[in-house]
This record gives sequence, structure tokens and C-alpha cells, in this order.
Amino acid sequence: MAYQIESANDTTQKNEIGLGVSFGVTRTALFSPIYTTNKQTHENLKTLLLTRIGERYLQPSYGTNLLNIIFEPNLVDLKPEIQDLISVPISYWLPYINIDSIDITTNEDDPNMNHDVKISITYAVDNFAVNTITVLASQSNVTVE
Repeated sequence: MAYQIESANDTTQKNEIGLGVSFGVTRTALFSPIYTTNKQTHENLKTLLLTRIGERYLQPSYGTNLLNIIFEPNLVDLKPEIQDLISVPISYWLPYINIDSIDITTNEDDPNMNHDVKISITYAVDNFAVNTITVLASQSNVTVE
């Protein structure tokens, strides 16, 4: 039995090289390539925040305990503890990110947020473009934008 090898059409192939991939379901793909440093930094930060300490293979100290503490009772000590849980791992694992502010909104700040916590992190990549990532934890899920 003979096989025929067909050459690929060069006009359909892209010669672009991406920095990484973003997990997001689109019409055409499950993973979409990332071409900018700002988008790659956003994805790196999102991965760090949503990874529990001890979850990553061969890097047991990678991640945060943010998902564990986010469902704790809204006490006075919750906001400083969340700020420490975010800022310390970012400064260690992503030292190129400069945190401008961490704003935490709880039931004390907004009475409409009964069991929700909203964390907005404003950051810059080596003092270039300023971006914001928002973590919203509700009773049903945790979303990052």
C-alpha cells in the first residue's frame, strides 16, 4: 500500500509567534494565542491568583490561598489578610508587576454585596501601561476579568 504526502498550503499558515496561550472558549478555538506583553501579564496574574498553594506540580509554593480565604466570614481582619495573600506571591513570582492598588469591596462597603467579595488589582508592567484585574467571588463561583 502506498502513501502520498501532500505539502501544506503556505498561504494558510501563519508565521506569527505568540508569547503564550489564553484559555478562553471562542468560536474557533479553546486556546487563543497571546501576542502582547500586557495580555500575557494579565494571564500570568490570573493564573497565579486562581492557583492554590500546593496545587502546581514541582512548584508547591506557587499560587495563593485566595480561593480558601475568600469564603471566610467578613471580619475586620479580612481585607489586610487578602492584601497580603495577593501582594506577597505577586512580588515573589511575578516581580515585573508593580501593584498600584488593591481595592477590596465587601458587605461593609456595599450593602448590596451580601455574600460577595470584589477585589480590583491595579498594576503596571515595569511602569508601562496601567491595567486592572478584577476578582469577583460570589456564593456560586469565582470569576476573574
